[in-house]
Amino acid sequence: MLIAEQLMLVSIEPVKGVFESSRSHLDVDTLAAAALLLDLAEQKRLRFNAGYVAIETNLPSSHAQLTAASQALTGHPMRIDAAIELLVSRLSPIGGALLDSLFRRDVLHRVRVSWLPGSGRRYPLRSLQARNEVIAHVREAAEAESPSLRGTGLLMLVDLAGRLATLLDASHHEAAMRRLDMLMGTYGGDSADTRLLSAMRRALLD
Repeated sequence: MLIAEQLMLVSIEPVKGVFESSRSHLDVDTLAAAALLLDLAEQKRLRFNAGYVAIETNLPSSHAQLTAASQALTGHPMRIDAAIELLVSRLSPIGGALLDSLFRRDVLHRVRVSWLPGSGRRYPLRSLQARNEVIAHVREAAEAESPSLRGTGLLMLVDLAGRLATLLDASHHEAAMRRLDMLMGTYGGDSADTRLLSAMRRALLD
C-alpha cells in the first residue's frame, strides 16, 4: 500500500466515508501530493538534493498515481514546494483518485452522496483490518529505533493532517512529536531521506 493510500485511510471518517475536518491549514490534495513524493523517493524514483527534487527514473509503476506523478515531474529539478503544487495542479483530485484505488481493492466502499447527478461520493470503511494496520504502523514509527522514510513520513503527514492526536495515546504522541521536532534541526551529515523529510515538513508548514 502506498504511503499516500495509508494517509487516506486514517484521514476519512470510517462510517461516513468523508474526510474528517481538522484544524490543519492544509487540504487533503496537498498532503496526498507530498505523500506521493515520498512514495517515489521510497521506490528510488525521486532524487533529492539541496532542496530540489528530480525524477531519477520514469519507468512505469504498477500504481497509476505514481506513474502520473512521475510523468508530471519529469524535466528540470524543482523545489519541493513547487513539486507539490505541480502535482496538485496536474493530478487533482488526488485524494479522490487514491480513494477510488482503495475501493477497487475492497478496502473501502463507494456510495453516492445522493441520487442527484454530480452529487459526489462517500467512501465508508470496508476493511477495518487495513485501517488498524496503518494505525499500528503510525504507533511503531513513533518509537522505532531506526526511523524509516515510510514510517517517519507517514507520521509527519498524519500530524499535518491534524489526525495524530486521535490515533495515538499520550505516550506515543509525545514520542511522535519528539521525532518530528528533530526534523526541524537536520544538517548536511544526515541521510538523504532525513533531509527530504525535513525540507518537506518546512515547506508544508510555511
